Amino acid sequence: MGTLGFELKSLEVFVATAKTGNMTAASQHLDISQSSVSQILANLESSLGVKLLDRSVRPVELTVAGRYFYDQSVHLLEQAYKTQQVITKGSFNSLHLVRIAMVDSLAATVGQPLIEVIKAHTENWTMMTGYSHLHQQGLLSRSIDIIISDDVLERQDDLRRLQILKEPFVLVVPKQFQQKYPDTCHSLVALSQHLDMIRYSEQSLISQSIETYLHHQGLSVPDRMQLDNTFAVLSAVAQGLGWALTTPLCLLQGEVFRNQISVIPLPEKDSFFRYLTLIARRNELGDLPEKLADGSCKILRQHFLAKIRQHYPWLDGKIRIGKYT
Repeated sequence: MGTLGFELKSLEVFVATAKTGNMTAASQHLDISQSSVSQILANLESSLGVKLLDRSVRPVELTVAGRYFYDQSVHLLEQAYKTQQVITKGSFNSLHLVRIAMVDSLAATVGQPLIEVIKAHTENWTMMTGYSHLHQQGLLSRSIDIIISDDVLERQDDLRRLQILKEPFVLVVPKQFQQKYPDTCHSLVALSQHLDMIRYSEQSLISQSIETYLHHQGLSVPDRMQLDNTFAVLSAVAQGLGWALTTPLCLLQGEVFRNQISVIPLPEKDSFFRYLTLIARRNELGDLPEKLADGSCKILRQHFLAKIRQHYPWLDGKIRIGKYT
């Protein structure tokens, strides 16, 4: 990235000249010499490669390019003055901008109340979902400030990690199939002989976790269907197209299909879990990560766990919210 070609001081001089209409008044306002004003403006125009002021008229007027640069200069100076005031006062209770990324299942089920928590502690914010590996790259490249991910980035130092959720994977099958062949549904080997497996996209971390689990079980399941999101996966199961592995939080993304699917626990000895962790760069955001983690856990208890207890009570004791190790 190249240099800007101007400094804040030159913006101050340019804005003062544009407001007053002459260099003498601008020099008096800024308490510098008129020759300094003239030299700063000349250097500014030279570095930008464009004429900003029409000096042939009195008072001095802005060119078309000068008008655009004036508006941007005013904005930049306002932000600079504001930043100076905040730094001088030493008050950082509310961050100006926080960029957050999280797994789809969390955003889809408790996104609205979680956004309210974020709003309470930041002046501005952005939130995105998508593949976990892209969120990780964003955190490490500083384009994202906080992620809630199913990967703890254990090889990366200088990160703050706060545990949010531990939940078991479950088996999802078409309800009519489960009613007709209940015993078959308790063996993935037997199930795979009757129905295709519906997978998440191989780019997703949840898919990679499931494939690792299948490998450890010694299962080789034909790869025929890969879908991008949980809603699509559960829709396919509801239509009788196959079976899937997912988690309780993901199940809430497809509540519309609840009466068309059966949710079955994996054999106890074969059970495995998904872990969600809030991760941020250490020391940069004050206590905001802790506040968001606490808020996330509170929301999960109020919204997520209540629905799980209502519809899948046998899962209640298998889910851990907050610190799970």
